[in-house]
Amino acid sequence: MEQLPALQIVLPLVAAPLCLLLRNALWVRCFAVAVSWLCLAMALSLLDRVLAQGVISYHMGGWPPPLGIEYRIDLLNAYVLVIVSGIASVVLPFGIEGAALRIPRERHYLFYAAFLLALTGLLGITITGDAFNIFVFLEISSLASYTLISLGRDRRALTAAFSYLVMGTVGGTFILIGVGLMYQMTGTLNLQDLAQRLPPVLETRTIGMAFAFLVIGTSIKLAVFPLHQWLPNAYSFAPAVVSAFLSATATKVAYYVLVRLVFTVFGAVFVFEVMRLHLLLVPLSLAAMFVGSIAAIYQTHLKRLLAYSSVAQIGYMTLGLGLANQSGLTGGLVHLFNHALMKGGLFLVAACVVYRVGSEYISDLRGLGRRMP
Repeated sequence: MEQLPALQIVLPLVAAPLCLLLRNALWVRCFAVAVSWLCLAMALSLLDRVLAQGVISYHMGGWPPPLGIEYRIDLLNAYVLVIVSGIASVVLPFGIEGAALRIPRERHYLFYAAFLLALTGLLGITITGDAFNIFVFLEISSLASYTLISLGRDRRALTAAFSYLVMGTVGGTFILIGVGLMYQMTGTLNLQDLAQRLPPVLETRTIGMAFAFLVIGTSIKLAVFPLHQWLPNAYSFAPAVVSAFLSATATKVAYYVLVRLVFTVFGAVFVFEVMRLHLLLVPLSLAAMFVGSIAAIYQTHLKRLLAYSSVAQIGYMTLGLGLANQSGLTGGLVHLFNHALMKGGLFLVAACVVYRVGSEYISDLRGLGRRMP
């Protein structure tokens, strides 16, 4: 039980290359599904321990923070851990059939390996208490996500994956620069230690630049309007099971990172009274809600409609953060759970409809009630 925080990451990380060795389609499917269920069981166990005992601090290699890497689990990231692992455990069994529909059979083992790597990255971002580790796990999940999107049969999936790669690289670079600037000023990467060492240097231009780089980089990963350009194509042309997984987890983890930076690392006073982030975040959130919803109405492609709907829903979450009060943040975090279930489920339903109809265009869904009563 004491090793659960490490096992939460190590299990899918080790399982991913094993999928490349197994290759047998049936064995790989069963193995990957079993790993996803074990990840969910561990996440639920960690949530139960946090509720019973409070914050869990796990020191990698026995080195205490801030010298060593800390996995720190409180109610916030235990909540996100359960969402991410829960979505994976539901989506992956669906992928046994869904992958067969949109991914060439000879690439199935690549799909499961990349899926588990993406899961590793998302869980790692959530559980780590180290700023540089956030970047490392972010790149693991991003590289795996590019691969998953490119596995679609549609040639446009490659273009979508490349667009996501370009935007993701920019976002990751900005985050790395921000982390580097904070380390230059404080000499630490541990999030809790950063929160203690930053106040004396918060007024410096270096920390202001670090904050700007981190917020912009995270906003790209979160697909905050107008940095959402990668999202519609990525969700539209990826295999259905990939769209369901990424729409329900990737942007939610990015939202978690933004919340963690604002309230744990920099502090609400600096963010909202000094940097006045809400003056930018609230208008952009409102624009996302309206532009995303209107764009969704005019779509003729089913998955693209759902993708633009995600842009609008992300606006609701960032609006809650931008309101800079407890009620707004609570609403944003509750909607994180709501949107993860809702959009993941809608993409899975869309996959079933496409399988039955043979088309992803809304105009071809006429008579669906008779074919799928």
